[in-house]
Amino acid sequence: MKKISILIISLLVSLIAFSQDTLLMYRSGSVIYQNKISSIDSLKLTNNANTLLINSNSSQTNYPISGIDSIVFSNQGSDVMSNVVYVEYDDDTANVVYSITDTNFIVSVNGANVSITTTAGISNIEYHLSGTSNDGSFLLSSDKKFALTLGGLTLTSLTTTPIKLSKNKDVIITLANNTTNTLTDNANSDGKAVINSKGNTIINGEGTLVCNALKKNGISSDNNIIINSGNITVNNNSNASKSIKSDANVEINGGQITLNPTGSVSFDTINLGYDPSYCSGVSAVNAIIDAGLINITIPSTNAGGKGISVDSNLTINGGTINVISLGTGARYTDTTGTIDSYSSTCLKSDYNIYLYQGTIVCSATGVGGKGISADTNLYIGFIGADDSLLHVTVSTSGARFYVSGSGEDADYANPKAIKSGDNLYLNSGTIIITTATEGGEGIESKDTLFINGGNTEINTYDDGINASKHIQINGGKTHSHATNNDGIDSNGTLTITGGTTIANGTSAPEEGFDCDQNTFTITGGLLIGTGGATSTPTSSTSTQHSVIYSGATNGSAITITDNNGNEILTYQLPTLSTSGQGGNPGGGPGGGGHGGNSGITLLFSSSNLTSGTYTLKYGGTISGGNEFNGYYTGSTYTGGTSKSFTISSSMVTTIQ
Repeated sequence: MKKISILIISLLVSLIAFSQDTLLMYRSGSVIYQNKISSIDSLKLTNNANTLLINSNSSQTNYPISGIDSIVFSNQGSDVMSNVVYVEYDDDTANVVYSITDTNFIVSVNGANVSITTTAGISNIEYHLSGTSNDGSFLLSSDKKFALTLGGLTLTSLTTTPIKLSKNKDVIITLANNTTNTLTDNANSDGKAVINSKGNTIINGEGTLVCNALKKNGISSDNNIIINSGNITVNNNSNASKSIKSDANVEINGGQITLNPTGSVSFDTINLGYDPSYCSGVSAVNAIIDAGLINITIPSTNAGGKGISVDSNLTINGGTINVISLGTGARYTDTTGTIDSYSSTCLKSDYNIYLYQGTIVCSATGVGGKGISADTNLYIGFIGADDSLLHVTVSTSGARFYVSGSGEDADYANPKAIKSGDNLYLNSGTIIITTATEGGEGIESKDTLFINGGNTEINTYDDGINASKHIQINGGKTHSHATNNDGIDSNGTLTITGGTTIANGTSAPEEGFDCDQNTFTITGGLLIGTGGATSTPTSSTSTQHSVIYSGATNGSAITITDNNGNEILTYQLPTLSTSGQGGNPGGGPGGGGHGGNSGITLLFSSSNLTSGTYTLKYGGTISGGNEFNGYYTGSTYTGGTSKSFTISSSMVTTIQ
């Protein structure tokens, strides 16, 4: 160090003789000090030659030698000073290098704890943090917006927030290229996050950031958090903590983000019961994801954990989002004294969810675990959009659990894949849903469910598609197969105007298409329903003919041809299980009731069905052609037994 100091002074003396008039000091390619040589009164080494003291125009500036890369003498004649502040951590100390001389720019260093307060009115100061400390921190209070660069920082704080930005000013955090930055707090810390900002916070850069949150949150802001790039990992393991938390909005435009919310539910005692709070990956008022790769894992110890949880709207316009939830659920008494329950959910909104583009994979394996849940409306894709723009895959495998009530009035927390509290609109996309356990429904709307497009494949234990008031299918290609309940079940009315829809329920009394005795209207589309029974289309409201064949056999192949031998339907019937859960048998043609028996009942409707005579063959074999879940086009049907039937003016024809 002394050799470096002697070299600095010798260089200064020698270059003055060659008419150089400006001294510049550099750190990481940036000027950290610049002044006329004629204005410098003296240079002095202090603190065992670790610090360079510069006296100029009756002011003093200290620069740690370790924070200086080079000193250059020039005749530039420039008076522009650098607004870069370098903070370098070195075990239990920190060196701060800067050239700002305003008296309202105050730097305090206590060991490796750095505190900077500025009311100097200087915008866009850049603070560059690097080095290592096992007990240090950085606290900044700025009156103007600023930038923060993490340039290879390993910082652990045993007592407080590692990085705290305490005023409501915008900050751009840059993860310097080819650097790894690791921030860790302590379970006994007085802070509430590893990075805590009050202002709008933007994260850029191609470096790596690892936040280990032992006290509470990982990255938090009182305002917006915008992530544009970077490799970011957040591990948080305290109760009800959040990996990324904004009191406003979270926007993700790129980067690779890995979140591990390993805490669990916590309860506040209020009035007659408890108010639960959950440990989440992302928590915000609104969240918008346009690009990037996001991986969130909720462990089995995280009861009630949420992957992404918003108070208002969740919008996904692109990127890849993978959420694995092993989190569990349980009963509790809410603040009104009523028995309620909580479950872990991959994507959760207290208002609307918009899934427009991108790849979304949600897997929930804990008891009562849910995939995607919106308290109000849920929108999947755009009407008319290419189905390749959106891929949604949701699976649940956890058991349901009892909440309250008894008998038919018993309430269970069920492991549902996709659920909306109000309306659900499936407009486009490739949708794959799988549920494996009792209570596991595929797509559920508590109001009206619209299918306007999309390529949807559903395989469930319970109802594949369910709505409380109305289901309307206007387009798309949909296959819904339930091994223990209805393929498609509306507790109100059911209308089909277009699309290709195949719905398989289980044995009687379950159905392919079920709307009890409510109005069942068919005006277009191709639909095939199989089950132990079926709701009967309502003749007075339907304009497209339907056929109900109640003599079908498990796993058999059938074909229907018109009087000219043209193929109308070729279908390989599924093999149904015999563990149906319920239903409402009864009703008759024109009334939306059930019309099946103990075998398989087939409901078929197509615009190709018109008045005339048709031939039904059963018991043969199908070869060649194109197949969609048992429905063949362009195939060859051989063998089998034939029977004829006639379609008259009635919209519904029954074949025994």
